[in-house]
Formats: sequence, structure tokens, C-alpha cells
Amino acid sequence: MKFILSILIFFNFSIAKVYAEETRQVDKHEHGVGELNIATEGDVIEFEFMIPGADIVGFEYVAKSDADIASIRKDLQTFESYENIFTLPTNSRCQLTEKQVALKEDEDEDEDDHDDHAEENHNEFYAKYSFECGDTKAINKVEFPYFSTFPNSGELEVQFISSIGSVSFEVEAEEPSINIDGKI
Repeated sequence: MKFILSILIFFNFSIAKVYAEETRQVDKHEHGVGELNIATEGDVIEFEFMIPGADIVGFEYVAKSDADIASIRKDLQTFESYENIFTLPTNSRCQLTEKQVALKEDEDEDEDDHDDHAEENHNEFYAKYSFECGDTKAINKVEFPYFSTFPNSGELEVQFISSIGSVSFEVEAEEPSINIDGKI
């Protein structure tokens, strides 16, 4: 468990650095691309998603209208059931032990000459799921119904870390799965 905690702390520092860079260089912001960190240790596996609001609800501004607020609530509810986002092999016998689903909103004020983004609001969907598994070695593949659940999404950049090492994946709607056979 300490391994997963240290990995997630590392990811959080890395993500903070990315966000700081994104604030300085707004042109690096990429719609259609979400991030996923997967970490496993022993019989525990965790998934942490950070996805631009535009990929989920079609906008990134702070929701003010009743329709926008309802859309965000509906999609947060969709994230409550991880099966809408990803699936694990049933023979791994993984049971959800903890989840966190939230919308993170922040206002960036960029004083550079980026006219289109002079003051830009960003919302990001955040979801974290922790599982205890009967057989993590049976997790040879992760499938992502995420792309059919949220058709505005185009890609997930995945960082996968286990006691064996780390590997990166780019997952797209045309091939919505990753093969992690032998990586746990």
C-alpha cells in the first residue's frame, strides 16, 4: 500500500507540474485527451482519471445555467459506476473498495497575448477507483467503454505502474483496451 501511495503522490506532483505548465502555455491544453494513472501493488489496483470537461459535457466553462448544471450532475453520476468507464476481467475477482468522483473547476488568468484564452475557465472530471483483487495476475486486459459512454473523448494517455515497472499507453476509441498481460 505504501508503494501505491508513493506512486500517487508522484503522479500528483507530476500533474501539478503539468497544470502549471498548461497555465503558462495555454496552447498545450488538448481537448479529446484525458489522463489515466493505474498503479498496482499486491492485491490492490487503483485507477485515477483526469479528463477535460469538454470531453465529457462538451464545455469547460463554469456551469451556470440549469441545463449545464444538470449535464454535469448526470455525467458525475455516470462516473459513479466504474463499469461505464472501464472493465476488468471477472476472473481477477476485483471488488471496489473506494471511489472518489468530482468536478474540479479553476479559473486561469493568462496575461500573455493569447487573445482566445485571455481568461479561461477549465473544468475537469476527476475519478479515482480502488480495488482489492483475488488475483491481480489475472488482469491481463483493461477495456474502456468510456469512449462509447462519452463520444467527445478521443484518447486516454495511460501511465501504468506495478512492482515490475512502468509502461505508457495511448488508448483511442478505435481500439478501446490495453494489454497488461505479464506487467503485474
